[in-house]
Amino acid sequence: MPTARTLASAVFVTDPKTNETLLLQPGVEVADPAIAEQITNPAAWAPEVPRQTRRAKAEAS
Repeated sequence: MPTARTLASAVFVTDPKTNETLLLQPGVEVADPAIAEQITNPAAWAPEVPRQTRRAKAEAS
């Protein structure tokens, strides 16, 4: 199951249902794969936070 990713910069995309042009602002979480696949510039995405394993979480406590 795909997870939402956060935008680092503003991008224009086309809504696949209405065919309207949308302006997505920085900080918006994009969960729709049809929208995310339109954003091809890697710099448009905020860096993903590495996930901690359960073991690392337990050791940090």
